[in-house]
Amino acid sequence: MTARVDFYVLESDVPDGRLRLACRVTEKAYRAGHRVYLRAGSKGEISVLDALLWTFSQSSFVPHALAGTNTVTTPVLIGHGAPDPAAAEVVVSVANEPVVGFSYFARIAEVVGGKASEKASGRQRFRFYREQGIEPATHPVRL
Repeated sequence: MTARVDFYVLESDVPDGRLRLACRVTEKAYRAGHRVYLRAGSKGEISVLDALLWTFSQSSFVPHALAGTNTVTTPVLIGHGAPDPAAAEVVVSVANEPVVGFSYFARIAEVVGGKASEKASGRQRFRFYREQGIEPATHPVRL
């Protein structure tokens, strides 16, 4: 399977913008009926993303659990390590590294923050996917 790779790039630096955007992209994939792995950039970001999924929008509910817990029927998993292809079709990533095993997933959504360092990391990931024969799509986003 060849994964579709999309980059969602914040146009400006907004506090917690990268994580809030990841929640928005995750919600959209969940509402489209996909099982989603929300990949944190660090173990510390897992708890932040867990809390944000409950609060980022007043009108949304995104059922989720931490990867490795009782997750057989949970449509959205949050974790830090490599995603399990058996548990998700879509990976939403806020990590600074490309998704390991990306070709096992239908879609990869790379979320890039508005800081210069985050954009530089995003460009490196973009080049990585291109080198693998994938032509990523880019979506500028304003929060």
